[in-house]
Amino acid sequence: MNTTYFLNLVAGNVFRSKTTPAIPANYYIGLSKTAPNMSGSNVTEPSGGGYSRVKLTGLSTPSNGTVTNSNAIDFNESTASWGTVTHFVVFDALTGGNLLMYGQLTTSRSVEPSTIMTIKAGALTLSVLNPAA
Repeated sequence: MNTTYFLNLVAGNVFRSKTTPAIPANYYIGLSKTAPNMSGSNVTEPSGGGYSRVKLTGLSTPSNGTVTNSNAIDFNESTASWGTVTHFVVFDALTGGNLLMYGQLTTSRSVEPSTIMTIKAGALTLSVLNPAA
């Protein structure tokens, strides 16, 4: 799902009606313990315990308006409990920044110490189109 901020950013840049801010050069994926919403709020990322967002690299060539991750995405090994993560989130910055996209994980996961969260290659699908309600 895309946030309203991201949809407006893409439309403004594609149609050249509002090109500031520009489309981000880098994207960072993170995890959330709550369900984000289209306004870009309600994100609860783990705090501490070795958690940090991961720069998205190795995305596929677009096909039918979507891209997937060509390689596994590995988060840092947890050094403490991160709680139960339920969603992925995509931001335009390593810390802070704007929420651009989000989605529910196939399976929620309780992240205990010494856990490496992984999104398997081909398991992440991103699109600038939101699914029909």
